[in-house]
Amino acid sequence: MREIKHARTKIAIMKALVVAMEKARYDDISIKRICRDAEISEGTFFNYFPEKIDIVHFFIHTLLLKAIWQAQRFVPERHKLLLVEAVMENLAGSIPNANIMYQLIAAMINRRELPRKGTVTALERALLYPGCEGIEEIEMTDIESFFAECLKGAVKNGELPKKTDLEDAAVSLMTILTGTLLATKFSDNDNGNIMYHFKRQLRILWRGIGALKRGCNE
Repeated sequence: MREIKHARTKIAIMKALVVAMEKARYDDISIKRICRDAEISEGTFFNYFPEKIDIVHFFIHTLLLKAIWQAQRFVPERHKLLLVEAVMENLAGSIPNANIMYQLIAAMINRRELPRKGTVTALERALLYPGCEGIEEIEMTDIESFFAECLKGAVKNGELPKKTDLEDAAVSLMTILTGTLLATKFSDNDNGNIMYHFKRQLRILWRGIGALKRGCNE
């Protein structure tokens, strides 16, 4: 029971911040407000998260975990470029409110840091994603490491040329992930579909680095 209560409280804190970010700026959301909405004391808060930014990191870890689980169900293990595409699309589709996306990006830019490999326990996964069979078996990672491993695998299995600069390619993927989200926010045209723009930018990248087996469809 103690473990369940701990996991539920941690998730409640996370959800309180996420709901607040639907309409408010990350910087304007106080720990006091988060505690009020999660119905905990401020002292209790610090038993779970040292800083407010740590809630952001935990939230992103949960999103990435689900995105990888979804992608691996439909993408064959050997198709690393398709796996990258699927995870990007799943990440974008996992946040229903656009303001949350931009607040997450802004918070990380202000801190000049990306979430590193963290922990989402099996119990937390079960409470967050009931019915997602096998999600407890997904290995924890961070988005940069995930991209790096996929690119390395793509070279190994012949999807990318052996001369591919993996570091440059990984930076390009991070640029596409965050840049596309920001660009579509300020776009004046009607083609604001994030999925469409992800596919378009990935297609350009794969062509540019000489992908031998195209991931994106024409």
